[in-house]
Amino acid sequence: SGGTSAAMQSFSSQPKPVTATRKKFRDPGDLDISMYRDLKETCISWDKRVHRGNTYGMYTQNAIKEALQDATMEASPKPRARRRPKEVNVFDLPMPEPERMPVDLTYNLIAKEVVVEVETVEAQTDEFLPEPPREQYRPQKTGIDTSTQVEDGELFDFDFEVEAILDVLVNKTLEQSMMEVEEEHEMSSMKTFKESWFDQQRHMMKNWQAQVDEECALWQLKEKKVAERRLVREREARVLLKIQAVSSAKQHLGRLVPNAVAELNDVAFPDAKSVGVDQLFVPQLLAGIQQQIVGLLAAQQTADALVAGCFQGRASAHSEAYAAQRARQKESERKRFEEMQIRQGRIRILVDDGEGGQTPVGPIQISSQDGVPDVEDRIHSWIREHRPALASAWSHGVELRLGEVPVASTLAIFEAKAGQLSVVPRPAPPPAEDEEDDEGGEEGDDA
Repeated sequence: SGGTSAAMQSFSSQPKPVTATRKKFRDPGDLDISMYRDLKETCISWDKRVHRGNTYGMYTQNAIKEALQDATMEASPKPRARRRPKEVNVFDLPMPEPERMPVDLTYNLIAKEVVVEVETVEAQTDEFLPEPPREQYRPQKTGIDTSTQVEDGELFDFDFEVEAILDVLVNKTLEQSMMEVEEEHEMSSMKTFKESWFDQQRHMMKNWQAQVDEECALWQLKEKKVAERRLVREREARVLLKIQAVSSAKQHLGRLVPNAVAELNDVAFPDAKSVGVDQLFVPQLLAGIQQQIVGLLAAQQTADALVAGCFQGRASAHSEAYAAQRARQKESERKRFEEMQIRQGRIRILVDDGEGGQTPVGPIQISSQDGVPDVEDRIHSWIREHRPALASAWSHGVELRLGEVPVASTLAIFEAKAGQLSVVPRPAPPPAEDEEDDEGGEEGDDA
């Protein structure tokens, strides 16, 4: 049995290594962060689609919807090209259609109007009896049947056995009759109570209508008395107004003559002092006041203009200083980010494009194990791939410098500051003819 189990568990082929088409780790240069505006966007906490906190607010819901719409719009598949409809050929002759015999289906589609005969039957039934129990299981008979002779009157006595059935029938009949009598008595009592209740309601309505009529008569009498008293008050008010008019007329007429004489005296015999004050002093006083007010307004406008100019100058200076501070802060952040990228082995260099401007080169992933020539070759291959116009001018390669000095080792690149790395074209090698001439001259000298 041991040999059999060993034979069953043995392999039929040699073991082979598993070939994986997918790399276990990602290369450092595979991740391209040039698509992000800032390094923070590579973190999930800065992703606009991820919200931290309550997501039931109106503004939060709108922002989530916009982010999802942007994601679905970017990932939406391209529309498929529609197939051109097949052109109809004039020579395509279809098969003749089979002949159809019209059949009238009205009898089967329209329901018949069947008059249902309804008949009202009044019946009074007893309560339903309980269902009889199911028969017990009887096993199949086995053996031989035997019989016994029984004479009449030995096992069953009709007069004695029928007493229970008669007792039930009689009691049920009496109980049903008593229930019917009680129901009839209850219905008659309900009818008597209903008649007495309706009589009471009619008597109550009559009393209520009599009270309403009495209240209406009292209200009409009250309105008549109010109208009479209102007419008396109106007559008293008119008489009072007439008395007040007579007294005010007497007072006015009593002061009319003295007032008229006083006014005529001022016009016919004017006072020299009052005339001088009214015609000379008052106009001069008003003119002086007007000049003073105009001077105050002009001085206030001049002061407002000076204050506004000073404030605008300070505001412009503050805005310019704030803009300069923001620019310096952005430049420092850019340098810090560039230095961090350099420490991580991703370099980005600004080179002269030949037209007075600068173009970026990179990011290019490097390693501390790489040599300086390998880094320069990688930079030159990146320029050939992404900047063909610049690569045509730098056909002999590039030279990586730290400030104005060529880079001696790769570790110096990782320790460089922002803006210190630069790339210049490598000079062309000397021609081969000059080398041959030099070799010939050296041989002549040796000879």
